[in-house]
Amino acid sequence: MYDFGNKSREQFNTLHIDLQLILKEVIRIYDFSILEGIRTTVRQQELFKNGRSKLDGINKKSKHQGRKDKDGNIVSFAVDIMPYKKNTNAFEDTEDARKRFYFLAGIMFSVTQRLLKKGKISHNIRWGGDWQMDMVYNTKSEFVDLPHFELIKVK
Repeated sequence: MYDFGNKSREQFNTLHIDLQLILKEVIRIYDFSILEGIRTTVRQQELFKNGRSKLDGINKKSKHQGRKDKDGNIVSFAVDIMPYKKNTNAFEDTEDARKRFYFLAGIMFSVTQRLLKKGKISHNIRWGGDWQMDMVYNTKSEFVDLPHFELIKVK
């Protein structure tokens, strides 16, 4: 069984409880790191300026930017995670690296659906590798953000 490292734990503590519950289950199945939970407006603007986000952080806020949960806590409704495999770079532009993100996304979806059905969480997730949520992974026509998962309201 895997566990979060110190940096991942720090980011974990900034997340909405639904993301925490999902990630606690996923880490039992597959090893990954939490790159980023909550982020400041300055950080969001930096990512926008560098083309790594479509949201400027002011006119269009990211779900990474703190929002109040139902208890009034300021938390992130989004998380960036990456699959971990010793001696590999998850961000190299190779098919193998992308496959690890797809595999991790499949586990995230499966765990989320199970927790929703059990009534343990109240949000679904959307992945930055499938913004339309249609199970079509067209990396040429969409803004692709494979590490990104965000909470969405259940329809």
